[in-house]
Amino acid sequence: MKVGIDLGTTYSTVAKYDKQTSKTEVIPNIFGKELTPSVICFLENGEIMIGEDAKDMQAGGAGIIAASFKRGMGDTGFNVEAYGKTYSAEQLSGMLLKQLITDAENQTGEKIDSAVITVPAYFNDFQRTATIRAGESCGIKVLKIVNEPTAAAISYGYNHSTDKTVMVYDLGGGTFDVTIVKISGGNITVVGTDGNHLLGGKDWDAVITKYVCEKFEEEFGVDPREDESTKNELIVAAENYKKVLSKADNVAIQVKYAGNSGKYTLTREEFDVKTQQLLNATRDVIINLMDELQIAWSDIDEVLLVGGSTRMPQVSEFLKKLTGRNNVIDHADTDLAVAKGAAIVSELYCSDKHGLSEHKIVDVTAHSLGALSTSVDGKRYINEIMIKKNSNVPVSVRKPFKIAEGNMTDKIEVYTLQGEGKNPLDCYVLAKVVISGFCNIGDGAIIDIEYTYDENGVVQVNAYQDGEMLDVEADPVPEDISWMGEAPGARPSDVPIARNIVICVDLSRSMKVSIEEVKDSIRDFVSSVSNDTTKIGLVGFGDKIKIIRDLTEDSNMIVTALDELKVNMLGRGTDASPLGTALSMLNGKPGAKMILVLTDGIWGKRDNAVGEAQMCRSAGTAIVAVGFAEADTAFLRQIATVEEGAMFTTLDRLGETFSTIAMAMNTGSMGLRESTGEKARLKR
Repeated sequence: MKVGIDLGTTYSTVAKYDKQTSKTEVIPNIFGKELTPSVICFLENGEIMIGEDAKDMQAGGAGIIAASFKRGMGDTGFNVEAYGKTYSAEQLSGMLLKQLITDAENQTGEKIDSAVITVPAYFNDFQRTATIRAGESCGIKVLKIVNEPTAAAISYGYNHSTDKTVMVYDLGGGTFDVTIVKISGGNITVVGTDGNHLLGGKDWDAVITKYVCEKFEEEFGVDPREDESTKNELIVAAENYKKVLSKADNVAIQVKYAGNSGKYTLTREEFDVKTQQLLNATRDVIINLMDELQIAWSDIDEVLLVGGSTRMPQVSEFLKKLTGRNNVIDHADTDLAVAKGAAIVSELYCSDKHGLSEHKIVDVTAHSLGALSTSVDGKRYINEIMIKKNSNVPVSVRKPFKIAEGNMTDKIEVYTLQGEGKNPLDCYVLAKVVISGFCNIGDGAIIDIEYTYDENGVVQVNAYQDGEMLDVEADPVPEDISWMGEAPGARPSDVPIARNIVICVDLSRSMKVSIEEVKDSIRDFVSSVSNDTTKIGLVGFGDKIKIIRDLTEDSNMIVTALDELKVNMLGRGTDASPLGTALSMLNGKPGAKMILVLTDGIWGKRDNAVGEAQMCRSAGTAIVAVGFAEADTAFLRQIATVEEGAMFTTLDRLGETFSTIAMAMNTGSMGLRESTGEKARLKR
């Protein structure tokens, strides 16, 4: 039996296509429910619970819980520790998939041998291949990977013959995607897609958790989030409170902790105000996509809501204001549309024909694909884009690259990049391959490199000379790729690169309830990036600026200095920009330079900050701006100097965000660069 599986961040679903009725039907789990919680619970006695039972344990604060691990797919730094064992996101997803398949087989009495699995449209190659491996680990054949919004559009458009252009607004539990599709006679053609795989309904839940914990702390002087079990209980409860607010004007929330009991009322109006910045983050994605595709609202016939989180009234109201129209449609199967669309694809997919039959479905890639190359003038490395973002898949592009004259090498290294930036360090370095078997007599041999996005959005690389295929072997990507940001020259030495980092912390009044968690996240970050060649400084800012600790190689001094940070110590607002002060601390220091800004509010004199950010850019100093709570994402993008250097997160995920930055810095992919010598490979 073939099935479609929506492998969701918060809930997962299995569906099949019934040929006799020409309809899709969801296969319930062993509890008779259509949605299975994407939760795994590890108990001390070695027992592992998955789904409903695990969700109950999470609500009761028992065991070690793994949830929202979909966000860690493809991330080698993500893992869950449970009683002496470590689990990656891929392994956890495999365990969940195995349970979903077992339940479906028990319910239907049929053996499942293959499946179509869905992923967020914005998943990159790492995340897609990790999903495929997770499926294969269960002993099934993964027929195809389908983008979630595309699957939802298929479910919606399969029986629609009317020609229309639809924007699919897919807000799930842990990811957000927006996709524009053309529907014609049941055929689906994706025009373009964009998204944020770290934004979803869980972030709305986190706002409720934060609100009640702050109220509780104000009343009793203790924060319930300090206890992991209590925190897990609140996270589960917050999701239910959110659902209540989708139907009622207010909700009563009771919190019990440390012998105290507090009861608080949250109105829908208050909730909408507190989560407005999350909706604004989805707006930014939408506008960015429409600008890229040069599409106006007049070109959109309907906006289709998909994902359980779109049931919040604020979503449709927000989109009506944004579009200026009322044609916002709730999908009839809001929670189930993705799985049902995947089930349709599983039936239409013909493995012997390598494509789709009957109905035509054309999807796109969410990321540009490129090769590391040198600029025409030979002065820098560039991301030579081979396949542009939002190209139809499958797609192959072949371009000639020239080996420098006089170079007698019989092997060349090719690095595959995924991203939009010209600077290689602003992109994901997906893979390195070594090409051999070509003829080279030093006269500038031409090698044709072919890049392919297959129908799953997974990358393949081939090479040819005079039409003959060459040998292509995978090679590990070096841990240090910082040389990609420098001019081609002598080969990099083994001497570690000197790094200088200034951390700037917002100390305005808005940080009152979050400062301790912020300090903890910074401590972990400092520990992750510290070594003998790294100097770190600490700056506080509000209405004034203060250098808390100048650049030092002693990480313990920075950790100790964090204790000095107090809310309102530099004024109640954020009228002063720390960027100029941080730049002056970095000037003249040998090595790479970076400013890391952490803020949760709206700055007063933004023009000054933007001007100082331009000075930093001119000086070759990277700025990464991390914002949460009321932070303005548009402003963060203005002051960040590296692509994807503007990061919006939530307090609960601040540590995860810092971990991502640390990992990028340690692999040399966060814009920290210093000349390290020649590594030229290909030239256009």
